[in-house]
Amino acid sequence: MDESSRLLQASGDNRLTPPDAIAAGRGIVDRCTLELDNRDGRYSPLNSSGALYANIQAGGAYNRPMYLEVSIDGGSNYYKVFTGVIKIPQETTPTPTKPATVTIDCRSSDELLLGRRMSTTLADMLMMHDGGYTEGDVINYFVQLAGKSATADDGVFVVPWAWMDDESALEEIWALASAAGGRFYCDPDGTFRYEDMTHWLKAPHTTSQETFTRADFSELQPVYSDSELYNSVAVEASARVMGAADVLWEPDEPVTIPPSSTKAITCRYRQPAYSANFPSWKAATNGGIDKTSDVTVTVTGSYVQRMEISITNAATEAVTLHPFNLSGVALTGGPTQEETRTSAANGSNSTWWTSRGTTRSKAIRGNAYIQTRAQAGTLAHFLLRRSEAPRLTYKLKGCPGKSSRRCGDLVTINDTAIMSSARNAFISAINWRLTQNGFTQDIEAIDAASLYPYQATGYFVLDTNKLGASGGSLTAPIFY
Repeated sequence: MDESSRLLQASGDNRLTPPDAIAAGRGIVDRCTLELDNRDGRYSPLNSSGALYANIQAGGAYNRPMYLEVSIDGGSNYYKVFTGVIKIPQETTPTPTKPATVTIDCRSSDELLLGRRMSTTLADMLMMHDGGYTEGDVINYFVQLAGKSATADDGVFVVPWAWMDDESALEEIWALASAAGGRFYCDPDGTFRYEDMTHWLKAPHTTSQETFTRADFSELQPVYSDSELYNSVAVEASARVMGAADVLWEPDEPVTIPPSSTKAITCRYRQPAYSANFPSWKAATNGGIDKTSDVTVTVTGSYVQRMEISITNAATEAVTLHPFNLSGVALTGGPTQEETRTSAANGSNSTWWTSRGTTRSKAIRGNAYIQTRAQAGTLAHFLLRRSEAPRLTYKLKGCPGKSSRRCGDLVTINDTAIMSSARNAFISAINWRLTQNGFTQDIEAIDAASLYPYQATGYFVLDTNKLGASGGSLTAPIFY
């Protein structure tokens, strides 16, 4: 339904995980707030004569899909600035000075994955392992299992072992993305996106989309931040290895099945499994009479960290299963390894740190998706180069709204009052407002030069660049 005629005002934000917090293991769910005219009780869940009563009574508005489009200066081109789902609307009764309104708090479509708890089947995990899935492949597959689709980069790292065990699909995807230096989010068009650590080095992010001068904002604040300032970064890798064949599960106490009945049991393993055999059991009455032939065990679900089974007792007496166990091969935690990168040995700002006579270290541990030394070393170097110098960001306030503007856009900032030359930056956040006075945006952007030191000249590309002195003008630095 189109509710445009009732919209009084709207505000919201689109925000990417900051690059200096890319290994935090968390992402961001965007928000939007709508205020609508409710003088006729259209949005009143307690008003049975309201036009939408049948749809919104008793919390019926929860998680209903929504989107907001904006057209600039009466143009015919509308662009979505937010797509997501509704939380519970909050109604405000009329007063002598203000008509009845309803405020609707909305979340981007990521919200649908945040509360979706999922488990990976053993077959799916082995399929991803044997197929050499990268983090992009795994994320794409996880999203598909949740019944959604995603636009995902190819990925940078092969992730040997990936699974969920009754966990939030979104939180697992965030952890996986951060372990590879990438980001996962839902854009204003409602598209789920995974961007790997090289994403901003490719078109269209290599071309500035627009230039901001003093006429394009009411206030510009360049900010150098030391909140994520380090000259040493250590990243821990935790490998998984296949163990020896052994018992994966057995009950803490004897399992008894009443006569002529069925019982469901969840066999939760002490460790994740590489393989799990069919349960082994014997059944007998309390008097010791063998009733194994009267008992049927059916596997209803085989997951990486548990097996769900159904046990049917066709006998006219209760039976107890003993012995009763489940064997297989477990995935055990291998020795942890730590890779450290420092400004002195691997960076470009060691002189700056030496002159200050101090050291600041960052350690990233506990992310189960960092599984190889190569991955840990790359991530450590990647984060070091982003954090060994104070981060330069820009806050542009009061910008005329542009509904097609997106986070990740490369833009040029040129304020001749405070800078001698123009700077390129990537938009990391857009805070927008739509009122009777128009559509405006506040923008946060990250200086591009501090993110990718060789972006201007380009990094090594297979089938394009050459190695060694003979490469001439075709040589280029290799990306971490």
